[in-house]
Amino acid sequence: MLQIVYEKYMEDFIKMIIPYVKGYLREAASVMESKILMQKIKEQAIRDQLTGFYNRRYIEEAIEPILKNAKRRGATIGLLMLDIDYFKEINDRYGHDVGDLVLRSVSQAIRESIRESDIPIRFGGEEFMVLLTDVKNNAVNVAEKIRKSIESKVISLPNGSVIKRTISIGVVEIPTDTDKFWQAVKFADVALYKAKEGGRNRVVRYQKDMWQDEEY
Repeated sequence: MLQIVYEKYMEDFIKMIIPYVKGYLREAASVMESKILMQKIKEQAIRDQLTGFYNRRYIEEAIEPILKNAKRRGATIGLLMLDIDYFKEINDRYGHDVGDLVLRSVSQAIRESIRESDIPIRFGGEEFMVLLTDVKNNAVNVAEKIRKSIESKVISLPNGSVIKRTISIGVVEIPTDTDKFWQAVKFADVALYKAKEGGRNRVVRYQKDMWQDEEY
């Protein structure tokens, strides 16, 4: 929308330039529409359509600026790796439509448990990542909040029955545990494995003795 505000004495001049303004807008419209379309395409490429979360491609592109900004502010980033417990059983027993319903329900619980400034990501399949911005020694508390929210959530199925799910979570903090992002992902994965190994439906904070190898 374009609004032209003018004094009464400028009326003749405005009437004279209106055709030129219209011509400019006609020429510019296609360019603006193209830019809007490209922005939508880019957004779709980095968004998971099922959950509305960012996908792995987004984090690969955006993580460097995120880390640099956190380092400049002296902030700590919490990194959570989350995996729905026994998700394969859902797909095998109820089918993929119910599996999608569970994924949406879990993603909603995650979103409701974190701040607007935090970044939820569907990392792949039933695995999620959450980046907690500007958090220090509090990532485990947020992870517990997510775990409890999912544990208590009742998911209504199309056939009228209900199910409940749980989630296991591995927790790392950057730069407390490492200043390298993909190493932090590995450490969080190791902690997640420990959570699964320990009985699932639990949060495990990464400890140095969990990973001794140099490579990750």
